[in-house]
Amino acid sequence: MTYLRRLTVGLVLLLAAPFTVTQTVVYDTNITFTTIDVPGAGLTSVNGINSSGDLVGNYAATPSHPAHSFLYRDGGFTLFDYPGAASTIAQDINDSGLIAGIAEFNGGVLERGFTYDGTAFAAVVMKGKTVTAVMGINNGGEMVGGVGTPGTTRAFRLRDGRFTKVSPPGNYIYVYGTGVNNLDEVVGWTSSGDDDKGFDYRQGRFRTIKVPGATKTEAWGINDTGVIVGWYGSGGFTYGFARVKGRYISLGYPGALATFAYSISPSGQIVGGYTLDYQTYHGFVTNPITVADSE
Repeated sequence: MTYLRRLTVGLVLLLAAPFTVTQTVVYDTNITFTTIDVPGAGLTSVNGINSSGDLVGNYAATPSHPAHSFLYRDGGFTLFDYPGAASTIAQDINDSGLIAGIAEFNGGVLERGFTYDGTAFAAVVMKGKTVTAVMGINNGGEMVGGVGTPGTTRAFRLRDGRFTKVSPPGNYIYVYGTGVNNLDEVVGWTSSGDDDKGFDYRQGRFRTIKVPGATKTEAWGINDTGVIVGWYGSGGFTYGFARVKGRYISLGYPGALATFAYSISPSGQIVGGYTLDYQTYHGFVTNPITVADSE
């Protein structure tokens, strides 16, 4: 299941403790959105941000066209593609400027993770798997993502060259680790078909991340203060969220049918994408949101 398809439709064994669920109220707050669009693109998605405000993501002519990647720094775009890939999706960037992402081949049948330092690419592949999707990276170079086949994946953490499993207990079709902070806290999401749930993994324990009343919830990013961001579905619409001190803050671009939050910076700036019509997609970055916003 490739990144673009998910976007356009809505889109050593670790000790596993049982899920715990915190029922909380969804709060709204004032968020300022700044649109980020690659010139001429019909789809722009901002997927990662670092402490310097550097943004990475992907763009395409239309949602059905191959994806290419960008770095947005100091008001300018640098465009890049993984050599020979049909699509390149930059997912995250750390404070040293190292970019992590996914290169797709053969229509998404083969997915290879990568890192890119602005000059050279390095492949990230688990031996024997046709899918290695790298979706998050922290300042220590630790990466998270999903491995398996196009029909099923399990979440992983890659540290010091070693892959370890980070999938919560249960039976799922897809499990992805999507974000990791500098305190080794991992977030991600699971899917069993029609039911997507986010999760948080810290100190050997899993916790379910689910917006109350939502039909689907996916957790995508976390910063060092523990603020988690992602998106959820409710009433035929899709909204971004920030989970701050156990409370959910809902966020939506004004007039949008869908808003997706994918990453959060150390200062609390959120990045993602939105659509007004499910035909054209725009990236965004917000003003900082902090722990104090939940009080």
